[in-house]
Amino acid sequence: MSVVVDASLVVALLVPDERQDAARDHLRRWLDGAAALHAPAVLSYEVANVLARLVFDCALGLDEVRDIWDDLAALGIVLHPFELTRDGPEVAEIAARLRHRDATSSSYFCLARRLGTTVWTLDAALARNASDMGLPVQHVS
Repeated sequence: MSVVVDASLVVALLVPDERQDAARDHLRRWLDGAAALHAPAVLSYEVANVLARLVFDCALGLDEVRDIWDDLAALGIVLHPFELTRDGPEVAEIAARLRHRDATSSSYFCLARRLGTTVWTLDAALARNASDMGLPVQHVS
């Protein structure tokens, strides 16, 4: 079994959040079931953006950020590169269906389609919209 995890879920696993317990419960189930965790390579940049904001806002120190990156590496998420000619058109098509002006979220669904699995997210609006479009999504609440 494999799952695609989005940045909202991964950030909640790593940074204290009111949704952290729910995210960790799912992580335990996946690991107990020997599920492989996957994400598009953009995940790293999305996590970096969140951590940079938290450092800028003095909510996290640099030592904490180093530990968080170590924790992220320990999760063993398989990161998939964006392949221009294969992924580009599909990401654009999914973005149009989701009515998103950016391709970031769409890249998770593109990967999930390719792997034949589901995107897991904490983003309720994204999950609702993707579900309405028939995309493989599961909301963690």
